[in-house]
Amino acid sequence: MSPTTLRPGARALGTLLLAAALVGAPAAAHADTPSPTGTPTADASPSPSATTPAPTTSPEPSATPEPSATATPSPSASTPSTPAPSGTATPSPSSSAGLVPGGDSARYGVRAAAGPATSTDPVLVGADYLERELVATNYTLPIVFGGDEFPQYGVVADFVLALDAAGTGQDAATAATRTLSEHVVDYVGFGDPAEIATGPVAKLLNVAVAQGVDPTAFGGTDLVATLQGLEKPNGRFSDVSQYGDNSNVFGQSLALIGLTRAGVTVSPQARAYLLTQQCPGGGFQISMSDAGCTSDTDADADATAMAVQALLAVGGQQAAVSAGLDQLASIQQPSGGVGGAVGSSSGNANTTGLAGQAFLAGGRTAQARAAVGYLVALQYGCSFPAAVRGGIAYDRDAYDAKVSDGSGAVPTDPDRRSSSQALLALAGVPLGSVTAAGADAQAPSLACASATPTTTPTTTPTSGGGASATPTAGAPGTGVVDPVAAAPSGALAQTGADPLLPVLVGLALLVLGGAAVLASRRRGAHA
Repeated sequence: MSPTTLRPGARALGTLLLAAALVGAPAAAHADTPSPTGTPTADASPSPSATTPAPTTSPEPSATPEPSATATPSPSASTPSTPAPSGTATPSPSSSAGLVPGGDSARYGVRAAAGPATSTDPVLVGADYLERELVATNYTLPIVFGGDEFPQYGVVADFVLALDAAGTGQDAATAATRTLSEHVVDYVGFGDPAEIATGPVAKLLNVAVAQGVDPTAFGGTDLVATLQGLEKPNGRFSDVSQYGDNSNVFGQSLALIGLTRAGVTVSPQARAYLLTQQCPGGGFQISMSDAGCTSDTDADADATAMAVQALLAVGGQQAAVSAGLDQLASIQQPSGGVGGAVGSSSGNANTTGLAGQAFLAGGRTAQARAAVGYLVALQYGCSFPAAVRGGIAYDRDAYDAKVSDGSGAVPTDPDRRSSSQALLALAGVPLGSVTAAGADAQAPSLACASATPTTTPTTTPTSGGGASATPTAGAPGTGVVDPVAAAPSGALAQTGADPLLPVLVGLALLVLGGAAVLASRRRGAHA
């Protein structure tokens, strides 16, 4: 039946339905979409320590020489694949079922669907912060040294892993992964193909697997064979460098996790070498030694968190894992924070993020929840400038400084690092489980009820040293009231649409529709 044959009563009914839909439209447009809530890793990017702000304590997987201010590495260079140890099988690209052929593909991640536009989920709005930072810096997150900018590819890799764990931001994650694939040598050896640092190679391997990209053809580099070629007979993954071997527990741990996830059986020697770095009290030292660890004063919380995750990935080391988790739990503060430095009495987001991942992977849910509470309390909410919303401060002092001096309009390097390392713990996804599968294309921005904050961020002292947050449940950022809960009773959280016009139009149509129905009945219209 064509529209012209509809009788007056049917047309009137259609008008009523349209009016009802328009009246209900604002509620649907502003309805909060349920948001999923699921490590970061230490920065493997070679960055000049003189320019790295003090509150970034997580050490790099592999130290490398300071870059020359005039050096311009060639992005087209590719890392040479060091021959794998005798008897070790190197998988071919075709053996990686379901993976994207990274060396030849136009995409470096999953094809993602659109997600919600706004949210109050700390995980999703944290991902939005990372996404914005990647786009704003052309996927390089640079620091300034000697007047020149130097890309921080290790931090870029952390961002990708964090977005994957959050289950969103894949447009940015894919672009960032492509950038990493085009700068493999710039990252692992400052543009010198003869320099190969273990940590960066291992981190790229984890990124490739998480993104669904073939790690044996990542930007023309076989990351699996390259990493296998760095393993010494005693099981240590060592740097190939004229500046000496600066490989450490981070790189060793990343190597074990990455190879396992790529389907390669880790050698017993590599696993045993990591175990020798465990100190008597259960913690792990960060600087590796063939003699192992003999003193608990050398134990490092960041290294312990990474080593625990690596041992869980390869399996069969429950006693060592339990001892490591016990050591981390023993230094967790009442606030839920964990400090990285030896003897540290206060927590920071970097270390707490890593420890939270280890707690999650090891089934220590109480400690994991406490870590998440600490991290959420450091998240910048609606009372902060839009540029930093969703980001996570390094520690309580850094958060309070932004509150007291009103700063925050420009994101800082410590904010970037702590946010990426914290997000895996917030998402509930340990490093060994990170995947981009099923992720949304873009992260939602923080939904704020109004431009004017309804409360002032507050802090209260705790026995753990520093301050403890008192956030409203579900609200990102300490002391920031949940923007949905803060709205007046019956009001709609604003997401950019004005509901007044549709309501007025809908009411007018309701009146007209009612009149049309009445008129049709008076004329005696029949079906």
